[in-house]
Amino acid sequence: MRLAADYARQGGGDVAIMHDLNLTAMFADHVLLMQEGRAVAEGPPIEVLTDHILSGAYGCSLQVNHTPSSGVWLPQGAAL
Repeated sequence: MRLAADYARQGGGDVAIMHDLNLTAMFADHVLLMQEGRAVAEGPPIEVLTDHILSGAYGCSLQVNHTPSSGVWLPQGAAL
């Protein structure tokens, strides 16, 4: 992922399909969240990777934690 991020910083483009929300939060500039083949939310990670949006997409109560040092969101817990 760092190679792709470096490439993008130098003017290249990359598209990644990811299922790991931690990596998505760390590296993505723009996120398209899909559920059952349909777009649920689109935009910067800070706007898409939220408790409300992810809970709706995954069908469970999900709490997202934001770390001040890295800006990475980590799922803190989920309840069905």
